[in-house]
Amino acid sequence: MISVQNHLQRLNGSKLILLLICFSFFAACRTGKKTVTATTRPPITDPMPSTDVDTIAWSIDDNAPDPIKSDEMNYPGDKGSKGGDSSVIPNSEKLKAYNISVLFPFYSDAYNPENDMSRTKSMRAIQLYGGMRLAMEKLDKEGVSMNISVHDTKGRTDITRSLFQQGDIYNADVIFGPFRSDNLKIGAEIAQQNRRPFISPMNPSDRITRDNPYFVQVKPGLEAHCQAITNHVMEKYSPVQVILVVRDKPGEKQRLQLFQNALAQNKKSQPGERFREYLVSDYGNEFENMAFENYIIEGLPTVFVIPSWSSESFINNVLRKIRLVKGENEVFVYGMPQWKEFERISYDYFDALNVHISSDNRLDKSDTKIQNFAKAYFYKYGEAPTDDAYFGYDMTLYMGKMLIKHGSQFQTKLNTEPFMGLSTGFNFQSVYDLSDDDFETAPIKFIENKHVDILQFKDFYFQLAD
Repeated sequence: MISVQNHLQRLNGSKLILLLICFSFFAACRTGKKTVTATTRPPITDPMPSTDVDTIAWSIDDNAPDPIKSDEMNYPGDKGSKGGDSSVIPNSEKLKAYNISVLFPFYSDAYNPENDMSRTKSMRAIQLYGGMRLAMEKLDKEGVSMNISVHDTKGRTDITRSLFQQGDIYNADVIFGPFRSDNLKIGAEIAQQNRRPFISPMNPSDRITRDNPYFVQVKPGLEAHCQAITNHVMEKYSPVQVILVVRDKPGEKQRLQLFQNALAQNKKSQPGERFREYLVSDYGNEFENMAFENYIIEGLPTVFVIPSWSSESFINNVLRKIRLVKGENEVFVYGMPQWKEFERISYDYFDALNVHISSDNRLDKSDTKIQNFAKAYFYKYGEAPTDDAYFGYDMTLYMGKMLIKHGSQFQTKLNTEPFMGLSTGFNFQSVYDLSDDDFETAPIKFIENKHVDILQFKDFYFQLAD
């Protein structure tokens, strides 16, 4: 039976928001709240509240540190507060009921359905949780007993820290954490102390935590996307000429090495083989200085890989320039998942240049199962599901089944059982910290979903590539 405790303030708003509040009281009963004793409660500080919006995008800060390296975080100690070395995972226990805590940025106190910005700010968490609820109900019918507590972080670190003092969160068997990196770091530290699984559902950053075998990153990081693109290119085109195109900015140039590393790991690459690189400088002329004529060889497939997403104007101009010089030659362009949301780029470019993108979502709206989910979601909440709703459903269904099958430390088995949901695939792997240790003794940095699909633009929409 699902038992849900609601921690969202009541709102005036759309039917979806009202239902979000109502469906938190489906259960006929709920278990008592656990308490946190003075000996187990972590130290809590009260920093200045953060007013930034939760972000799930890869960093686009051109002055940011190397995204390949992990943060140098200092932890208060190596011993978990539940007893024992936090690096030694305790035996997994199968329980009659599991306590699940959900900490999402609903921004319930500021939600205004008449304000597009306010609505957009809240909808990711609402849609994600809406999909999770449908999965929980399915698990409930299969005899899975879960006590769910739902909390609104409002995107603030002070509120997140305060929430972790509550017994139903601090003692939860599994926590679905916030979106923002700073809030995730708080939860990751608590999970490491308590030696309990902590799920990061939406943030693909690889810089949240280290030496933490309890931290599960569901969204694939940038490195996984680079590897997926490289593998698809090398598998589909041979021989081929590949050109990496980025702006001459530190943040984008760092991505070049990710692709060169991916090529070195590909089984079809030759020793010492490298992709060609093309740096684009903007001298105030809207990137008109680009020249790709010498990069296209007649009779040989040419692939341009453009790991950039922060400037739609840049992407548009690159595609325009490539189309002007391609002639009748076979040219393919690979881009990033954010391209799917671009609004100003002509579909003619996508079609003429055989554009492909990496994605952790292969949503096919022609699929009967997808259509049935959409109908069920609309029937329940009065709004159509977004990609986040499908993702929330797939993630929760998979995690729930693994929890029941393997018990409280189910995260240790995620790498043994890949899973394909309605729109999202899961192929978890342990990420090891190889910076200081011998590879044979390197600790687990965290656990990451590496499943990335390649979509191609065909028949006026992005669909799973051949």
